[in-house]
Amino acid sequence: MIASSKRKQKNKQNNFKFIDLFSGIGGFHYGLKSLGGKCVAAVDIDEHANQTYKRNFGIDPTGDITKISASSFPEFDLLCAGFPCQSFSNIGPGGGLKDHRGALIYNVFRILNVKKPKVFILENVKGLEKHNKGETLSYIKKRLVKCGYKTKYKVLSATDYGLPQIRRRLFIVGIRKDLQIDFEFPEPIKIKKTFSAIMRGKTARKHAFTIRIGGRRSGINNRFNWDCYIVDGKPRYITPKECLQVQGFPRNFYLAGPEDKQFKQVGNSVPVTIVREIGKELLKRGIV
Repeated sequence: MIASSKRKQKNKQNNFKFIDLFSGIGGFHYGLKSLGGKCVAAVDIDEHANQTYKRNFGIDPTGDITKISASSFPEFDLLCAGFPCQSFSNIGPGGGLKDHRGALIYNVFRILNVKKPKVFILENVKGLEKHNKGETLSYIKKRLVKCGYKTKYKVLSATDYGLPQIRRRLFIVGIRKDLQIDFEFPEPIKIKKTFSAIMRGKTARKHAFTIRIGGRRSGINNRFNWDCYIVDGKPRYITPKECLQVQGFPRNFYLAGPEDKQFKQVGNSVPVTIVREIGKELLKRGIV
């Protein structure tokens, strides 16, 4: 009880505010709330994800970011954005910033220019690092610097941050230049709950495959298998609830919609523990 009270008091003292753009089911929210952060606005256009978000956090995300003026956002310290990744992925046409989904990052620039928060955390697929021979990421970094931020980026793996899932994502952290504070990405941490523990049986694999955004079953012998595993010597499909856990959410986290929509929501989410460790690093350096 005493330890719990101290933890609550510490979180209350942190008391930083953040906005959650392209909020999905709330991976950023869940990770930062555990550190005492308060979400003051969330934005997403996905109906099922918004239902999930509202049920778990009590916040109803607004819809189309392109129709929201930057000045309408309340004051905040930290901007989070897991902006759409399809146009930067190694799978598909890879339209980059010319694709309407990739171009949504221009709204991040727009909000940063107006609101000037202390810090931002952006997340996308690792393919963004090499997209268009690195020119796309270089352009994004230049725009962020022009917005007034000193930036660092790194591809981080979920397996290095407490989660038994092979999932590598690119994170960009920007600190407002006038703060004159340096940032370093957090050191890896040990896996806290094994894949076998999540699947409730002995798994042949140590780590899960990357959770995909679709709910189509693949099968154990499919070369593109992502959802079937050998558990206690027999093939078994992973469930959305188990996918939640390999992303760092609790098993009882509510998911709206049919199963295929649930897989999509979890597959689109940012790994919670990576967000939490980045948040800890920001707090340690007094940035938020």
